[in-house]
Amino acid sequence: MKLVSLAVIAALGGASLATVASPLSENSTALSENSTALPKSALKFQALSSAEKVQQRLSKHGLNKSNRPHLFNLLDKREQAKKFGLKAAQTEQLSSLSNSISANCNADKVCSFFKHMGLRAVKDASGTEYVMISAINSEVASTTYTFIDIALIDENGQDITIPRFAEYYGEGISKKRMDIASLGKLSDIMPRLLAAEQIFADAWVTVVYIDENGNEVAEDKNTIVEYSKETLLAELGYQNALSASQNLKHATASTQAWTEALPSSSMPTIQQGALLESAVTNPVDLKEINADSTLDRIKICLNRKYADCDYDAVYPHGTPNDQLKVLVPFSGFRDVMGKVTKIYRPDWSTKDVTYDANGNPSYAIKPAGTQPMGLYHGTEIFIQTKEGGGASKLGGYQGSEHLFSDHISLKYLQKQVGDNVYDYTRISWNIPRSKGVFGDATLYGRYADAHWIMNLSIEVEQEMRGRKRLRNFTYVVGSTDMPEEQTWTDIEHPPMQMVYSCLAKGSMIMLANGKQLPIEQLQVGDLVLGASQFAPNSHMPLEIKDVSIGVEALPMIKITTDSGKELLLTESHPVVTQSGVSAWANKVQQGDRIHTANGLELVTKIEQVKYEDNVYNLKLARTSDDPKHITGETFSMFANGLQVGDLAMQSDNEFEDEVETTQDVLNRIPEAWHKDYLNSIQ
Repeated sequence: MKLVSLAVIAALGGASLATVASPLSENSTALSENSTALPKSALKFQALSSAEKVQQRLSKHGLNKSNRPHLFNLLDKREQAKKFGLKAAQTEQLSSLSNSISANCNADKVCSFFKHMGLRAVKDASGTEYVMISAINSEVASTTYTFIDIALIDENGQDITIPRFAEYYGEGISKKRMDIASLGKLSDIMPRLLAAEQIFADAWVTVVYIDENGNEVAEDKNTIVEYSKETLLAELGYQNALSASQNLKHATASTQAWTEALPSSSMPTIQQGALLESAVTNPVDLKEINADSTLDRIKICLNRKYADCDYDAVYPHGTPNDQLKVLVPFSGFRDVMGKVTKIYRPDWSTKDVTYDANGNPSYAIKPAGTQPMGLYHGTEIFIQTKEGGGASKLGGYQGSEHLFSDHISLKYLQKQVGDNVYDYTRISWNIPRSKGVFGDATLYGRYADAHWIMNLSIEVEQEMRGRKRLRNFTYVVGSTDMPEEQTWTDIEHPPMQMVYSCLAKGSMIMLANGKQLPIEQLQVGDLVLGASQFAPNSHMPLEIKDVSIGVEALPMIKITTDSGKELLLTESHPVVTQSGVSAWANKVQQGDRIHTANGLELVTKIEQVKYEDNVYNLKLARTSDDPKHITGETFSMFANGLQVGDLAMQSDNEFEDEVETTQDVLNRIPEAWHKDYLNSIQ
């Protein structure tokens, strides 16, 4: 079963527009001047033709016909087709700033999930602080090329952070999910932040894919999202700069006021001295915390209970595969500047909020209205895997009426800092695991991390220059995959991994005394015959330290050798190959030679088998009288005579870490793209 796409921004034609001021109640003080719904640069950009738009965006980063010949050839053909009125799929006018949003995907269009991941403070290894804006984009269909860029801009279209772009040729290691981030040194960009009246994230995506007729089709989308300047400054710890910033009009004239607005201490991080707070109490990494936090993972065990699980399986053993669901609890809170007056739900109905004198809320559900400009998704939670593309949302596939907003509560508060009093709202949520349903377990493979995103879409009443106005904002809480070559330390949360067990019930495990017992009959303390990962041919007694028991959600792999040995095991269970290095069971091929208790044997057959019973694995260790203990050592054992890894070896190898060379990329992308790709890495 394939992962269902959100398809909220389908075919790259639905552009996100910026926040627009909403009408205020009769008792509110409205702004005397009109508020621009888009930055001025976007209004000019909107008047351009589709060809001019994409070329302007690409040329901004030095991409042109000379260094991206195939890409620009496709774009030229698309424009020619439009001029002559051809009715082919590639003539779709998709690179416009219209507000059309398709709810369905079809064979002629790529289903896209694009999500701005918000602003955050980060610092590098030297302690230098930055502000970063980031986004993710993924496609359900395969693409041959993706261009994505992003920058933080002001209301005049001037860059605040350094514009960044990335190109992806085919799927490769990145699969269908692409990340992009733009950043600026905090000390450099703060004058621009203070001088700006509005702050926007501006992103562009161009993808190329093969349609059902075999044609290469290019599609574009532009998204512009406004972020709350007031909330950002408060999160950075510069609440004293809020009032000063309202009087700044130009970055060039802001240096003195910016200096006066600085805290007396050195620049704080987001955790130090900030007016606003946030916390995630579920899901969190409870175990196996690494010194390098970028290696931390939240392990959701779909079918087993074991010491490495942050969240154990909740289904009884033997639950049929098609009844297993991904269940994840979510709880925490986030503060935002101003008074939250509405929570937007997925169908654009609202949870309207009023407060008593003590800041306690009352809620009223109002029918669906017009989708607010600048908001793409209502208040929802998504889990997204790299290999699947798209995203699975809270409630799974079945259109559940259970909503994230049902579990949100608000508290309107005030905090005094120095002589100033600031209004803010605490947004809290608490979803028990029994109600945190994210689709079928079979959706989640073991190839990559699962990226989770909490989307809070709200209307906020904020005061600016003594006047109140209503504005729509999206706030994001979730995990972010930072590139390995970066050394950022930030407040983002670990991604998830969906974890499974290993060997089928009835698998015969060879004991140290040469006898065999079914794996389900083994207990902690029993001795089995096995080997160290460092010496797979040297067999020795090993002690069982723990037993993992569960059920398998995915089809299992059945391996048959030339002597008739057969073993049923999960797809990622390690098998010791001829070289002595372990490989996943689903990577073993007919004709490979693998280790057995009797030496090397030829694999004669590989099958996928649906399996409904329990699965098991063992965690092994050297015996207490063996002096050769090695830190981090894992072990193998013999199951039905085949040499396979224990639980520690599986944990080390469960999630692939591939390295792709330039030649690998050239081998998998069409030859027409070779020059474009080679130019991109120069």
